[in-house]
Amino acid sequence: MRPLQAFAWSGLCATLAALCIAVWLLPTDVQIAMRWQADTWVSQPWTLWTASLTHLSDVHLLVNLLALLGLGVLGQLIGMQRVDALALLLAWPLLHMSLLLWPQIQFYAGFSGLNHALAGVIVARSAINLIVNRRCHMLAFPLTAVLFAKMIWEMPWEQPLRMDASWGFSVVQAAHLTGVVAGMFAVAAIQLARIFFTKAVVE
Repeated sequence: MRPLQAFAWSGLCATLAALCIAVWLLPTDVQIAMRWQADTWVSQPWTLWTASLTHLSDVHLLVNLLALLGLGVLGQLIGMQRVDALALLLAWPLLHMSLLLWPQIQFYAGFSGLNHALAGVIVARSAINLIVNRRCHMLAFPLTAVLFAKMIWEMPWEQPLRMDASWGFSVVQAAHLTGVVAGMFAVAAIQLARIFFTKAVVE
């Protein structure tokens, strides 16, 4: 069972990385059509998923792939479950839809939001393991500290967009926040659903 659990997480991360690379090789106009836009996403709902797979530069893509690799390995070491891969898929569209909370955000592209959702899922799973099993991998503590310190430093609730000259475009910091929250919410929702279902079956 454990190899299957491990494959679900690592397999999902590898698939996401491959999809990002495949999308980068598509014509530019196709990539633009895959980005999330605040005023067109209702008529183009697929952008709730495809936006994360598009990037604005090769460096943008490379940095996000490296972060994805690190989170994939970290999740493997911590012991993510198959249900956590499902949680990430649930968080994926939620993080983009939540960007509507900031009217100044008109479009979004990039994997950073989903990387933060990955981190949120890992932190939430580690917290559940600590509460339920009284065990938690030691790597979960520095990840949690770094993640929350990053949120405090960025303050995306006050500065959802930040122009970064080194990137050459505005960083949608709000996507980092919505990614973390969506990831944690998805894990918690699935965990509560499992508890409710188990209780209902027993009764």
